[in-house]
Amino acid sequence: MAGSVRKDGTTWYYILERTENGKRKQSKKRGFSTKKEAQRALVEAQSALNSGTYVNPSKLTVAEYLLEWMNDKQHTIGRETASNNLIYIRNHITPMIGNIALSKLSALDIQRVTTRMFEKGLASSTIKRTFNIINTALNKAEKMQLITRNVASFVDKPKVKKKELEVWDIHEIQQFLETATTSRYYIAFHLAIMTGMRQGEILGLRWQDVDFEHCKIYIRQTLSHDGKDFKAGAKTVSGIRSVSVDPTTIEYLKKHNRIMENEKRLAKGVFFDKGLVIHTSTGNQLIPRNLMREFKQLLIMADMRKITFHDLRHTHASLLLRQNVHPKIVSERLGHSSIKLTLDIYSHLLPNMQKEAADNLAQLVFN
Repeated sequence: MAGSVRKDGTTWYYILERTENGKRKQSKKRGFSTKKEAQRALVEAQSALNSGTYVNPSKLTVAEYLLEWMNDKQHTIGRETASNNLIYIRNHITPMIGNIALSKLSALDIQRVTTRMFEKGLASSTIKRTFNIINTALNKAEKMQLITRNVASFVDKPKVKKKELEVWDIHEIQQFLETATTSRYYIAFHLAIMTGMRQGEILGLRWQDVDFEHCKIYIRQTLSHDGKDFKAGAKTVSGIRSVSVDPTTIEYLKKHNRIMENEKRLAKGVFFDKGLVIHTSTGNQLIPRNLMREFKQLLIMADMRKITFHDLRHTHASLLLRQNVHPKIVSERLGHSSIKLTLDIYSHLLPNMQKEAADNLAQLVFN
C-alpha cells in the first residue's frame, strides 16, 4: 500500500493507492490548505485501510455519513436530543438526499430539502431544526476532511415564524384552578402557573428541593419527556436556579405533602419512595403524557379555552410583566439563558407596558 501528496495550484491533495478485488485502485482527496494537512490525512486514510475501516470518500453517502456522525455525536448530547435528531434524519433528510454521495452534495440539494418541507406545510421550527442538523453534520465532515467545504453555508437559513402566545387572564386561571382542586395532580398545575417552571422541572421536583422556611424552590433535576430518566440540573446552565414562592403556594405544598405521606403509609410495601413531590400511587415518577391527559380532561371539565401545559409558563411570565415586574426578574424565574430571550418571547407585551409607564410618569410630573 502506498500513497503520495501533490500540489494542485494553491491547494494540496493526496493519492491513496490500494487493492480492491485484486485490482489496483487510486483514491484522491483534494482541498488541503497545506502539505502537512494532506500528509496527515493520508496517514489517517492508510491507517483506516489497514484496520478495515476505510470508506472511499467518493462512495460514502449522506445517509451513511449521518448515521456515523450521530453514532459519535450521541455521546456528547442528551439521549432525547440524539433520538429526536435521528427521527429528523430518517423522516426529512434521508428520503431527499440520503442516496447522494457526500462528496457530491450541493447547496442546491440542501435548498431543495427546505423548499420541499415548506411546500408540505411543515412547521418553520421543524424546517430550521432539520437544516441545523445538516449544517452541523457538514461542519464536522469538513473538519474531518471528508468534504472540502460545507455547502450548507451557501444556503439561507430558514427563519422561524413566531407564533402568537396563548395565555390565560386572571379569571381563567382562577376558574381552572378551582376545577383542578379535584385532581390528584393539582399541585403540578399550581406550580406551573405560580412559578413558571417547565413541565420536566415540576415532575423532577423533590421534597428536598423545597425550602418551606424561606419559601423557595430549587431546580436541581428534570424528568425526560418520555418519563424514563432524571437528569441532574436543568435544561440549560441558567436553568439551575431557585424560585421564590408565595406563602399560599407553600401552604398548598404542605397540604399536598400530608396527603402523599398518608398515601405512602397506606401503600406499605408497594411504594417506591423517590422523594418526588409529584408521583404515582406507587411512588414512581409521573409520565408527562399522563399529566397531559389529566390537563386536557380538566380543560373539558372547566369548559375552558384550550392551551398547552407549556402555555401555563407563558401565562406566568405574562402576568408578571403586566404587573410591571422587571424583565430581568422574570428571566431569572424562568431560567432563561439571557434577558434578551425573555424580551424576544414576550415583546408583544412591551408596547402596552411602555404606554402605562408614560401615563404613570405624566401623572407623577403634572398632577
